[in-house]
Amino acid sequence: MSRIPGVARAFLFAAVISVMLVSCIGIEAATKMDAKGSGTLSMEYQISNEFAQIGALETTPSLPLPLSREDIEKSLQRIEGVQLKSYSQNSRANNIIISFTLLFDSPSHLAYYLDPAGKFVQYSQENGISHLRLTLGDAIQPLDKQMKDALYEKVKPYNFKFTFEASQAAPEISMQNADFFKTATSGKKVTLESSMADLLTSVEPPRIDISWR
Repeated sequence: MSRIPGVARAFLFAAVISVMLVSCIGIEAATKMDAKGSGTLSMEYQISNEFAQIGALETTPSLPLPLSREDIEKSLQRIEGVQLKSYSQNSRANNIIISFTLLFDSPSHLAYYLDPAGKFVQYSQENGISHLRLTLGDAIQPLDKQMKDALYEKVKPYNFKFTFEASQAAPEISMQNADFFKTATSGKKVTLESSMADLLTSVEPPRIDISWR
């Protein structure tokens, strides 16, 4: 039962997490686009020490996220137009923090890296307007109250946060199945944020359409 797909390829956005997972993770992603369409994707994973102790940082972890530098470099080997700029790992309170930044040559290269199959991430351009469409997972069966309460209690310290900064003006955002997301605009960027519990228990997957010039 998964919610955030494609993050073995990096994002956002993007991580396959079981509702029955015994550990916790927070995800923060920030994309900055320049006028030519190239830019950076910065990721930060906040992983509970509990999960790390059962092998989250192994080359083949239980959670399919690119956690080690080796994993990220391997994921880039067959991807054109995307490269690793920086990587770090440190501890904060009861969590391990994995941070890395990718450079990409174009939005289409970024979209392909995030989801080569194009099921959950699509990029298109029409009449000078670029569109990045994200679907954060598959539809799931509703959880019973006991399971939902247990999940909320387990993952309540963790959030999903995504920031997108365009080169000229703040992008326009349209969303479906995402009433629990908070949005904020500042200058040329828009930030979307939700609790991981709300994201994981959404019966219909949130759909986010980002448009910019």
